[in-house]
Amino acid sequence: MEVRRDPRSFLFFIILLLIINSPEPQQQSFNTRSRYDELIQREWDQLDVLNRTRYGDFDVSRKKWLNVSGCRVEDGFAWDLLPTVRTKANAHGKQALGNTWRSVLDGTMNQHDLEEGKLPVYRNISGYVEGQWVRDPSSRVRHPQDMGNTTHLAKDPFTNTPMEFDRNLTGAGGPLRVHFTQLDGKMRTDLNKTIGEVSAKVVVGDDQSFGGNWWEFYVHGLHFKDSGHAVLTTTSERFAGIFALPHFQLSHELHDSARDFLNWTIHQTIDRQIHRPFPIWNPWTSSAAGNNEDMVGVAHHCEFVLYFQQPPSGRTADIDWLEYEMRFPTGAPLGPRSRLSMSMVGFSPDCGYVIESKGPPDYAPSEAQHLVGAKTEEYNDRARHSITAFAIAFAFQLSFLIKQMKETATPSMRSRVSFYTIAMMALGDGFTFLVLIFMYLFLGTAQLAMYSVAFVALFSVLVHLRFLMDIWSVQAAERARQERQNAPAAPTPPPAPAAPTAPTAPSDLPLAADAFGTPATVARPPPGAPPGLPLPVTAPRPPPPPPPRPPTPILIAPDQDDPLSDDDDTPLLPTRNPATTPAPAQAETPTRAEFGSLYSRFCLLLIITFFVSIQLATARTLYRSVYFSVLSFIYLSFWVPQIYRNVMRNCGRALRWDYIIGTSITRLLPIAYFYMKADNVLFAGTDWQTFAVLAGWVWIQIVALISQNVLGPRFFIKEGWAPPAYDYHPILREDEEGALLPLNATSSSDDAIESEGSSKSAGEAKDKGKKVFDCSICAMDIEVPVVPAGADESTVAGIAGTSMVLQRRLYMVTPCRHIFHANCLEGWMRYRLICPNCREALPPL
Repeated sequence: MEVRRDPRSFLFFIILLLIINSPEPQQQSFNTRSRYDELIQREWDQLDVLNRTRYGDFDVSRKKWLNVSGCRVEDGFAWDLLPTVRTKANAHGKQALGNTWRSVLDGTMNQHDLEEGKLPVYRNISGYVEGQWVRDPSSRVRHPQDMGNTTHLAKDPFTNTPMEFDRNLTGAGGPLRVHFTQLDGKMRTDLNKTIGEVSAKVVVGDDQSFGGNWWEFYVHGLHFKDSGHAVLTTTSERFAGIFALPHFQLSHELHDSARDFLNWTIHQTIDRQIHRPFPIWNPWTSSAAGNNEDMVGVAHHCEFVLYFQQPPSGRTADIDWLEYEMRFPTGAPLGPRSRLSMSMVGFSPDCGYVIESKGPPDYAPSEAQHLVGAKTEEYNDRARHSITAFAIAFAFQLSFLIKQMKETATPSMRSRVSFYTIAMMALGDGFTFLVLIFMYLFLGTAQLAMYSVAFVALFSVLVHLRFLMDIWSVQAAERARQERQNAPAAPTPPPAPAAPTAPTAPSDLPLAADAFGTPATVARPPPGAPPGLPLPVTAPRPPPPPPPRPPTPILIAPDQDDPLSDDDDTPLLPTRNPATTPAPAQAETPTRAEFGSLYSRFCLLLIITFFVSIQLATARTLYRSVYFSVLSFIYLSFWVPQIYRNVMRNCGRALRWDYIIGTSITRLLPIAYFYMKADNVLFAGTDWQTFAVLAGWVWIQIVALISQNVLGPRFFIKEGWAPPAYDYHPILREDEEGALLPLNATSSSDDAIESEGSSKSAGEAKDKGKKVFDCSICAMDIEVPVVPAGADESTVAGIAGTSMVLQRRLYMVTPCRHIFHANCLEGWMRYRLICPNCREALPPL
């Protein structure tokens, strides 16, 4: 027999070769190091420009430019739009703070009394806000060739196609989400704790782009804690935004505060950049891929300058105490607290468009409320609660699975369960395990909780795989029988011509007589002897063959399983012939080898699905939504293989009802969370219509399983669509030609006959057209409808009608013409597929 090799060893060999042949980390080349030194020197020069300039030195209307990247006249940026952006940012600040905004601009806010001058705004804005953005009419449409000192080519040198900038918002609106990160400390905050260094991840989309394109980038800047005002910008080789950030401020006082703070923080950042063992080309990078984007060249994207303003909270609670309690909880009741909200004005100096958040006063409060979200502490609590709910759903799912495995502990029950139904559930749990393992990289919180639930998901995968191994082993005989039936018949070879032999006399013909007068016979040559003369009379003859041994019966207790599979067609009393009967170990080896190959395919399919999902998670909105909707639809189709198996084998009641309903609910709840909850932890968009389709699809499968249990596995299948199968619920006929009338009819007692006043035949019931039979399992009578002899089914009232469908489900007739209660025989067939009366093999139920 051919031995199949495990493909996992080959995969391990490939990974080992890749590790051995992978290049070791090398030192930087001379050209790379010299370029890095030039980058550091340029940063020192730009920091010097920041220290030597004052407010008003960067004014395009007066032809005043800065000697930093992106702020020179030859760079060709649209800085003439900066006054318009400042005006809009001032309007947002005045709307949020009212008359207090004037004291923020002139720097007199901090001179008031501390208790009276503090606004109810969050001093630490770590968290997220989301909403919609709209395009301002003052925006322009610019192309790469419009920029004077751009390093971008107007066309791709390889394809000769026009280059497209990332983050180029050409539509009228779209979604916007900003994740703020503010680290308080000596190196991130000034001495008075009024200014903090803040960075933010911006996720912006364009609804009018093809497929709903979206981009993700980082901005860095300052947050004025007392007023809730923040200014952030991108920084790249083309645009030194962090060095020109003070000149983007809205007043002279804000410029001086930002310049003094950035002079210190930028100096510390460059110093750390120099002493790092591995170079960081841009500590303020805007690329989401990493901080070494400038190592290979200049990225093709639009730059940003963003203004944020936080409105004061309507709560009268102490904001400082509230933030401290949220960050370091002591158990004090927090009560209702306001959500983190922002208004935004954005400006792209190179691409020339202006955007702002959608909200009052341009839009009604019922339509939009600018950007609203939650602080990081609230988001972490919500993430932990979601993971806990997911763990509870997993616990219920495992409990239902364990009950089902106990229910299907016999080969007869395992033969009914679809292998692919359990395999699809195992794939879903494996995918969940991989997602939970890597989700910490996206959430950044609840790592221990996610790893704990991932362990539960892995345990669920192992339990499902054990269940799959049991099912595959039991159904191996059925697959082998189907392969034999589907295999083409081998052609019969023509008979070989008989070889000519010398004529010999028959052994029973007397040819001579011995000394005692007894006729002698010629001995027949033994088989395989060369042709020639017959052996002499005195030659020894071979002993006669021994008589055949009778077959040894195999005695099995009634409550035990057969040594052979219940689905096999072999006789119940096989003969023990060592030449033809394989050993059990030889029969088990191919089954385990086949399951091992299936296990490898299972792991390969799971890994491919996971990596494809990661790639499409960053695709355009339309592609991403279509992919995950299709993936969810395929995953929630796990009952379809079971319905198909019920039809093909004409069997039902393979699974418990609590397992079907409980598993459907627990596997549908996580999908409902992402499709229906607006502020879910993954920020997935809600789609009620798609979830209604998914929930309806699961409900249709459950209804189909219930209908197969009540009305029959093939109630919706036309004749000829499925292979023929035995019907345990036939319409009984009284004539002998039907050969369907059972043998175990009961006899009415004489007392019952005399009390009724008329004689009745054996097995005749009180109602006309019915007979009484005996169930040998429960020793009770069965009254079933019977078609009289010579009558047609259509002429007998109620026999072929829909009202008799449920009555026919109350009894079952075996191929050996024995009748039983349906519940009795189904309970028996859960353990043995033989007739309780005559021990004849029964077809699967």
